[in-house]
Amino acid sequence: MKAALFSALWFCCAGPYVMARPDFFELAPIHYSETASEDALAVLSRELAEGRWTVPPLSGKDFLRLILEKLDVPVESQVLVFSKTSLQNSLISQGNPRAIYFSMNTYVAWVPGGKVEVIIEDEKLGPVFYTIEPPVADRLPKIVRATDSCLQCHATSRTEGVPGMFVRSVVPDHNSHPILSAGTSLVTDATPIKERWGGWYVTGVSSDPHLGNRWVPSNEANGGKFPAKMSNLRQLGSLIDTSKYLQETSDIVALMVLEHQCSMHNLLTKAKLNYRRAIYFQESYRETDEDLTSPEGMPWKTADRAGMEIVNSLLFTDEVTFGGDGIQGGEFFSKVFLERGVETSKGRSLRVLRLYERMFKYRCSYMIYSKSFHSLPPLVKERTFYHLKLALEDDFENHLGRREKEGIRQILAETLPGFKN
Repeated sequence: MKAALFSALWFCCAGPYVMARPDFFELAPIHYSETASEDALAVLSRELAEGRWTVPPLSGKDFLRLILEKLDVPVESQVLVFSKTSLQNSLISQGNPRAIYFSMNTYVAWVPGGKVEVIIEDEKLGPVFYTIEPPVADRLPKIVRATDSCLQCHATSRTEGVPGMFVRSVVPDHNSHPILSAGTSLVTDATPIKERWGGWYVTGVSSDPHLGNRWVPSNEANGGKFPAKMSNLRQLGSLIDTSKYLQETSDIVALMVLEHQCSMHNLLTKAKLNYRRAIYFQESYRETDEDLTSPEGMPWKTADRAGMEIVNSLLFTDEVTFGGDGIQGGEFFSKVFLERGVETSKGRSLRVLRLYERMFKYRCSYMIYSKSFHSLPPLVKERTFYHLKLALEDDFENHLGRREKEGIRQILAETLPGFKN
């Protein structure tokens, strides 16, 4: 019932109190909420507390820009969601949507008049959640790590059962509230375009109709679902005051990249935390000095299963096919997205967009260069590379063509340490 990143659900319960069973990531050896993070925002928070980073009074918009610069998140990645499905619902409306920005390792959200929200990758813990209160007069910014309020929604089956991110599509009413009786969709690479972006603003061109840029009128609020519709907006000036934001767009390509990245991130976090838990259990009951990572043991099996799941997502195995002439976004996001990637000596990159029939020219995710992938336990990474190399063999039957496989192998061999063709 949540539509986007940074959503939070507040429960008000009557009756006897029932002690909930702790999530596995709150137990040994992970202790997610109790373990200090070493991510970039944690470092920035210490600099602020020690007086090594000073911030003058700024408007909310200018403070947002400063945070994006500090965390190296491009403003061109802006997407806007107007459904009331987040921690700051009282501020969100069709005329005052929430902006989301992202890089490969960081997600930042902001609604005019509110706090800045951040999800950032920590190599040991995975995604870590923060809120930042902007500076006001003599008051410095206040950076607070959030756990309970965020994890109620951001550590469920929607996020593979670990702290993570997700994108949802809802049917919003005229007040931006999701009409839950109309159903919702968790958006992944496999979601048809016609089911995406309910509750979101979308700029760009799609040959397939979608649910963006609309809400149910007040006289039809009980009518429920509306059908997908063509909507090829170039900018949002006719719908909102874009001067409140850093961009005039909510780029359709940025949305699709975000959806893929969130799903990929969750799988990587699940692999990392499940493996740590498996090693912990194996250590607790072994009686000899046997190898904890032998193929007969639970850690090896956990790593191997994770490797297969990761490879399926890396190679876009379940990606939906785009119809007609495909997708076309604005020039700014696509340009910056490509520039921030890794290239071979011949200019090949996993970030080259195709947008006709599928998202990328080479169907192997750029998330293989992410901090989340880099910090996978060695055995998980080893099993992932094993299954990836197998899937890229010419005689292995899958959705990839021979030339595409060869292109992927060459790119990875030259740009990814640890991967050998």
